[in-house]
Amino acid sequence: MQKINIKWSGFIAILLMSLFTVSCDKQPIGPTGPDPVGPPAPGQYITLTDFRALYTGGGADQTVPAGTKKFRAQVISNSANEAVGNYRLQDESGSGIILYSVVGSPVYSLGSVLEVDAAGVGIVNLYNGDMELRAVPQAKVVPVNGTLVLTTRTATTAQIVTNKDAWASTLVKITGITSIVQGSTNGTGTNYTINDASGSLPLFVRTASGITVNLSGTSITGYVSIFNSTAQISIRSASDIQ
Repeated sequence: MQKINIKWSGFIAILLMSLFTVSCDKQPIGPTGPDPVGPPAPGQYITLTDFRALYTGGGADQTVPAGTKKFRAQVISNSANEAVGNYRLQDESGSGIILYSVVGSPVYSLGSVLEVDAAGVGIVNLYNGDMELRAVPQAKVVPVNGTLVLTTRTATTAQIVTNKDAWASTLVKITGITSIVQGSTNGTGTNYTINDASGSLPLFVRTASGITVNLSGTSITGYVSIFNSTAQISIRSASDIQ
C-alpha cells in the first residue's frame, strides 16, 4: 500500500505542475481597444465649453488669449466626409468645435485624442455659422494615446435644430426615423433629408467618403453640423444608420 500511495502522490504532483504551467501560458482576457485616457490633473485643461465661451461674437476673427490653457478632445468625424483639413472635436464637457488644421498637418483619424494649445496663436470665428478654430501650428496639436469617454445625446430632429449652436460638433442619436429621402447631388456629394415625428434635418454625404446611405434606416448616430445657419447631421460610416 505504501508504494501505491507514493506513485499516486508523484502523479498528482506532476498533474498539478502541468496545470500551473498551462495557466501561466494563457494570455489575459480583456478589452482589445485603446485604453481610456486617464482623468487630467485638476485645472490642467480648459474644457471646450469654456473654450467656446472665449468667443464673444460679432462675426470678427478673435485670437485666443495668451495664457489660455490647452484643451484635450477626441476626433468624432471621418476626414473623408469633411472638407480637407476639417476635424470635429468633442470633449467630456459635452461641447465640440471644428479644428481647421494648418497645411502640412497629418490626417487625424476618427477616435484620435488631440491636445491642442491655441493660446496666443489660434483664431476663433464662425464659419458658415459653425464655430471653428484655425491657425494653430502643427507642433501645438499633439496626438495623445487612448480614448475619451464621450456622451452621445439622444434627441429628435426638432431638438437638434433648437440646440444647434450649443450642440455643434458633438455626437447625437436620432431614433424613430420615419423616412430618409434622397435629394439632389452635386460635384461634391448627395443631400438627404432625415424625417421623424418632430420634423426634419438635412444630411450631406460626400462622394469621396464612399458611404452608402441606408434609406430604410430608422436610427442614425452622427454629429451636429451647421451650414449657412441651418442645422445638419453628419455621419462617419454606413453603420451610423441602422
